[in-house]
This record gives sequence, C-alpha cells and structure tokens, in this order.
Amino acid sequence: CSLGFGQDFSFDELAKLRSYTYPKFESYVHDKGYTLDHLEYSENSTVFRNGSNVVSYCKYYDDGFSYRNHVSIKFETSDKDQYEKIKKQVVASLDYYQTKMRRFSHEHYLEHIYVNDVISVHLYDISYRNDDKPYYEIEIFSIYSGY
Repeated sequence: CSLGFGQDFSFDELAKLRSYTYPKFESYVHDKGYTLDHLEYSENSTVFRNGSNVVSYCKYYDDGFSYRNHVSIKFETSDKDQYEKIKKQVVASLDYYQTKMRRFSHEHYLEHIYVNDVISVHLYDISYRNDDKPYYEIEIFSIYSGY
C-alpha cells in the first residue's frame, strides 16, 4: 500500500469539500498528495490526480431556479475497494432514491442515487466495451442543483 492511497478520502470528507472555497479545497487535496492534472473549461472543473485516483472541484451557476453558485465534488477511481468503502458510507448516511442503468455502444453503467436534505450523491459503476477493469465515480451535488 502506497502512502498516497492511504491518504484517500472518506465520504464525509468529500461531502465537506463542497463547502470549501477553491483555495481551501486546493490546499486540502495537495495535503492528501494530489496534484493539479488539468482544467475542464466546458464543465468549469479543476481536476487533481494522485495515481489512478482523481478528485475534481466543479463550480457552476444555476440560473434556472435559485440564481446561485453550486459546487459539486467528483471522485474517480479504478480501485474497487476504495469505491466500495465510500459507497458503504453513503448507503449508511443517506436515503436511497433510484438506480438507473445506462447502455451505450461503447460503455454501460449503473448510476445509484442517494439523497438527504442537503446533498445528492451519484455513484457510478462504469464498464467500457472490451475492458475488464470497471471504473468508479462518486459525484456529490447540492440537492438544489440542476443535475
């Protein structure tokens, strides 16, 4: 086990990161061993990487209903044990909402959605065609955002 992977996130940490300003978020993930990987302008996201794990800070403006900024946090990994650990924490602390199965020609995935009064958490089990290694993603949104 590398030191970098020992520094990964719990669900509570990921949920708390939503309330951080960007500079505080950046300091926090740097302290965990993550470094800036790239920016995604189309999604207003800043992406940090530590090995095969990725954490993103996504900020967007909701001009539909509440006219305010929302921050979502995305954690991506190919480590099934890490994903299952966080998934257990989500299941224990939020209410189940629904599961969606998505199938495309090049990929398919299950999307499990859990909610409480403040946040919505989307858990993705993603498999690509001709790839025997699934990929996992956890996204944490404001319950009021237009996800």
